[in-house]
Formats: sequence, C-alpha cells, structure tokens
Amino acid sequence: MAEQPYILSIDQGTTGTKALLVDQDGNIRAESYQKHTQYYPQSGWAEHDPTEIWQMVLVAVADILEKANIAPHQVHAVGLANQGETVMAWDVTDSSPLYPAIVWSCRRSIAIADQWNADHDWRQRVKEKTGLRIDPYFSATKVKWLMEEVPEVNAKLEEGCGRFGTLDTWMIWNMTGKKQFVTDASTAARTLLFNIQQGEWDEEILQYLGIKKEWLAQVVPSVGELGVTCPDHFLGIQAPICVSMVDQPAALYGHLCVEPGMSKCTYGTGCFAYLNVGTQPLTDQTDTLLSTIVWQREDAYTYALDGAIYSAGSAIEWGMNGLGLYDSIEQLQEWSKQWELCLNGGAVEKELDNEILFIPALSGLGAPYWSSDTRGMFVGMSHDTTKQDLARAILEGIAHRIADVLDAMQLVSGQQLKSLRVDGGPTRNPYLMQVQANILGIPVEAPEQAETTAMGVAYLLGESLGWWTQEQLQKKILISRRYKPQLSQERVQLKRRRWKKAIQLLQDFQ
Repeated sequence: MAEQPYILSIDQGTTGTKALLVDQDGNIRAESYQKHTQYYPQSGWAEHDPTEIWQMVLVAVADILEKANIAPHQVHAVGLANQGETVMAWDVTDSSPLYPAIVWSCRRSIAIADQWNADHDWRQRVKEKTGLRIDPYFSATKVKWLMEEVPEVNAKLEEGCGRFGTLDTWMIWNMTGKKQFVTDASTAARTLLFNIQQGEWDEEILQYLGIKKEWLAQVVPSVGELGVTCPDHFLGIQAPICVSMVDQPAALYGHLCVEPGMSKCTYGTGCFAYLNVGTQPLTDQTDTLLSTIVWQREDAYTYALDGAIYSAGSAIEWGMNGLGLYDSIEQLQEWSKQWELCLNGGAVEKELDNEILFIPALSGLGAPYWSSDTRGMFVGMSHDTTKQDLARAILEGIAHRIADVLDAMQLVSGQQLKSLRVDGGPTRNPYLMQVQANILGIPVEAPEQAETTAMGVAYLLGESLGWWTQEQLQKKILISRRYKPQLSQERVQLKRRRWKKAIQLLQDFQ
C-alpha cells in the first residue's frame, strides 16, 4: 500500500505558531499550536526572539509528524503564512540575530515616521508608490531605527554580512539550510519599501532611507518554488516550499475571496478587513484606506483594499478586566444569546434616544479615520444605564467600526458587497455577528473551518500540486452560520447617522 502524501501549512503569528498537516482530500490530519514569548521592554515597544520563534516552528512541526505518525518524506510541499510587518536583522555568516525582531505593533520608530511624513511631499509619494501610509506599523521605519540605534547592526552591514528580513525570510532561510534569502510580494508590500505599481523594491525610497537593496531579500511570487527544505535543518523533511504570504491575505484566500468584490474580516485583538479589488491597485486619494498586494501567481498580482480597526477583542477583554461589566467571556456569551433572540424576535429595543454608544478607540482610531491619539468614549448614559447596556454597546461599537471601514471600501472601489466572510474568536459571539449583519445590510458568513489562515496556505499548496481546483474548494467550504440582516434600511440609517455624530464629537473633543 502506497504511503499517503501530505502538505504542511505553517501559520507563524504574533502570539504563536500553528502547524497543520493536510491530506489529499483537504482534511486536517494533525495540528499543533506553540506559543512564544512576548517582550515589552518599554511602553509602546514590542519584541520577539527570532531564535525562539524558529524553535517553536520546529516543535510544532515535530508534534504533528508524531501525532499523525508519518515519516518526513511523506510531506510533499510546505507553505507559510507570516506576521507581515515584523522585521529583524541577522548575520548571514552564522545566522545569529543581531537584535530581537521588532513586532508590527511596536511604536518605537514613531519619530522617524513623523519626520518622514513632514518632509516635502513624501507622504503622498509613498502612498502612491506603496499603497501604504508612513507609519511605524510598517517595516521601513523599524529598519531605519535598527540602523540608527543598534551599533552591531551597522557594523555587520559595513562588513557585508548584515541582512534585514521579515519573519517569512527568516523561516525560509533556516528551512533551506541558509540557501534561500527570499520574501514574497505580499510581504514585501507591507514594508513601505516596495513599489506595488512596478513590483520591485523602490529605489527612491531606499535611497532616502539609506537602505541598500542587497540588504533585502529577493522578492518572488507568493505561489511557486521558493526553495527546498534541507532535511538536516528541518526535521528530515526535504520538500519544496511552494507558498509564502502574509497572514491576512492567507485568510482572504482561506475564505476563497478570490474574485473582485469579495471581502473578509478577521476579528481578533483588532480587526482586519480586506476587499479583493482584482488585478489593478486602487489609489485612495482620500487617504482613508490602504492598498496592498495579497498574492502573486506567476507574473499576475492580486490587490486588495485593507482597513484595520485597532480595538475589538481587546475592547471585549477590557470590558471584563478593566470595567468588570461581566465576570467572564462565557457570561457575556450567555447575555449575547438572549440579546440575539430579542433582536431576531423584533422585541428589542430601547428608543434610539436612550441607546448607549461606545467608540472602541482604546488604541486610537484606525481606518478610515487614522487618528492615533484619539481614545474611546461612551455616549448616552443615564441613571438607568446598566452593566449589560455598556457590554452591549461595546459589541455594537465593534460592528459600527467594521461598517465604517467597509463603507469606505465600497465607496473607493465602486463595488457593492454581497456578503462578508468572517473568522476569529469574537465571531463566536452571536449578538456581535447579528448586529454586524444588520448594520451592513448584507449576510455575515462564518465558515465551519476555524483555521482560515493556515487553510488558505493549504488550499494554495494543494492547487499547486494539482490536488484540487478553486471550483472544487468552493463546493467543499461549509458555512457554519449565516447571519441575515433583520433591520429596515430606515432604522439602519438612523443608527449610522447617530454613530457618525458620536465619531465627529470624539474627533472634535480630541
């Protein structure tokens, strides 16, 4: 009997590494999740240990090989999803990190970003070239900080052995036994150094920041052969690395949002909404959204509009730990089930004048407002306000913020959304999802498969091996729950007008 082949999908995320072993039928045979340490050396700083991350990748992969009881040679292809903007420097002679990896959320390079933003017309030029805003969120200002603040980095650059890379580059470097120094187009597009119009590192930006192209990885397609794993360095596995991409585009593919006008939102600590806009990048002249590459297949790029909401799951946690509105997430879930029953039974609601609004700007307002100094606010409280009212307002505020982003996406793209596909922990809250559908006026679809990011990589891997087609995958994806809008358009408009007044009040106050 022939041994069954498998594909290995690795999702290296902010808090840990998920590894999946998937068979030829698209079923998960084994999975493993390994956390790594979060370091916060100063307020607003965030770091990871690259060596620990690589070790956790190995632990996760070894764990699923053992669970599935398969030999390394049964892995026929490997794929990766990565954190995106997190960046590091290392010495190519011995692969030693020169400094901890600076995480995407780290704000240490804000002074560099502010100076760059204020310099002539660079803000608009960078937006046109990269689709992004000049912000410490992206890799470029972090690289500049490493060059300015870490003497060992500069010394190794002068010796010719220093390199910069995002964590996909670091993983592929180690997997291939230090032979491949590459990144994919979706990851390069998150650095602020990559021209998404031309599909290459932007010479003008590199020169402005003093970054040499040879310090950066070669940019290759997201789907293709990015290298072959070295069995001596990767647990005996010798297989082609056929897919590498950022986690949010991987989730977009995991939802099979492969056609223009299809959208997904990942709900986590924050929320990340993506709208597939096809083969041409959209330049948003109002500066409210980001444009990015989500994947490259051969010479063809697929682009998306990208909008981030900074506080979602974190606001729910704050309601519990900071305000004591509910004793546990389980208690909030029980309340939410009752609220959803009332909502769908039409027996809601207090009059609009008595409703509580909460704007979840606990870490600033992201898209489409981009006000990092703005902080959250409750509106409409009275002597009758209860803890449950405030808890409900937190969930509704998250839904409104998603609607802000998706409204902007529809305006910029000219695309009318037909549905929203969702993933992430907060999507298990039925009231949040029903309110989201009501406010958007379109169905909200939660897939049965929870591992959307890692499965997006697996779907592309299986396609590259000829195991399945997109059409076959569309039939395979099951929706565990479809939330249909229940409110009249008139009532939604009233709610949205009141929300926008509150946003304007908050911005005026700040």
